[in-house]
Amino acid sequence: MLKFFKQSYLGQLVAILLLLVALWIPAFVSNVSEVAVGSPTTPLYNILANIFDSSSLAMTIFTFVVFGTSVLFFNSMLSVNQLVTRNSSIGAFIFILCMCCVPIKDEYYPFLLANTLIMMAMQTIYLIYQVEKPEAYLMNSGLFIALASMFYYPSIILIIWVLLSMLIMDIRGIKHFLIPILGFLMPYFILFVYFYFNHTLIDNFNDYALAFNELGFEKLGMTTLESVALILVFVFIGLSLLMIKSGNADNSVSTRKKVHVTLWLLVFSFMMLFMHKPVVCNGLIFMVLAVFVSMALCYIKKSKIIDILLVLLMIAIVVNQYLPLLGIVI
Repeated sequence: MLKFFKQSYLGQLVAILLLLVALWIPAFVSNVSEVAVGSPTTPLYNILANIFDSSSLAMTIFTFVVFGTSVLFFNSMLSVNQLVTRNSSIGAFIFILCMCCVPIKDEYYPFLLANTLIMMAMQTIYLIYQVEKPEAYLMNSGLFIALASMFYYPSIILIIWVLLSMLIMDIRGIKHFLIPILGFLMPYFILFVYFYFNHTLIDNFNDYALAFNELGFEKLGMTTLESVALILVFVFIGLSLLMIKSGNADNSVSTRKKVHVTLWLLVFSFMMLFMHKPVVCNGLIFMVLAVFVSMALCYIKKSKIIDILLVLLMIAIVVNQYLPLLGIVI
């Protein structure tokens, strides 16, 4: 299996599409009559919720298409940045497994929609080290995080990750640090101007202030499944990092900096688990897991044991998606 996904041809794309559909069928089958409503701090998600208010199926289809696009983008991001071998589809395969390891429910949609924008910010930061004039990239990274936070509010803290990533990428100077902040503030400036002309500025400002105060750490309160998933995440990340550091993977300066940027994203993804309903709604830690596991698997030469583990993992994830249809909650 591993050897199969280390290539990228029509057969691999068909297999990835079939896996994607198989894992999303329960989301289509279990559709409720109403679309999950967002919060005052998720204006972009609220727009979609209003558009698809009469059809939760349409909302699921839209999210499925966005997620499918993010699968291709994720695979391309790893390949272009030489985090995996070129012409490989391993990134797409692992990304689907990681992001679907918990049952897909409508409360998961805001993060899934935000995740594509977070990955765009990742790709933008990865490119900073390779260009002489990074100003446009810095602006875009802040902009993407702001838009992501309008779908999934806890991702607002990732603007701090952007600033830390600039240090890793050897970007210095107050001017440079102000650029992503400006890019971050622009969508919110437009949003609050809209609130002002609709005479809802004070109410919405209070909603944002309340949401910001609620971003503090809380007890996780996870289910058994969520606890097992989180433990496995850190086990797989630890094993992947050991394999990446073993010397088989690309060890160029550029790759090391990208790995360090992603490690910092792992720190923030863990923090975000404490800021909103954990694991079920916040899948950022699974996206980071997909990066490291894809990198590690790409450089494995003896794959028989890995193939068996991947097959067992895939079966377990598929079964876990279908258990809620049988009324079984772990």
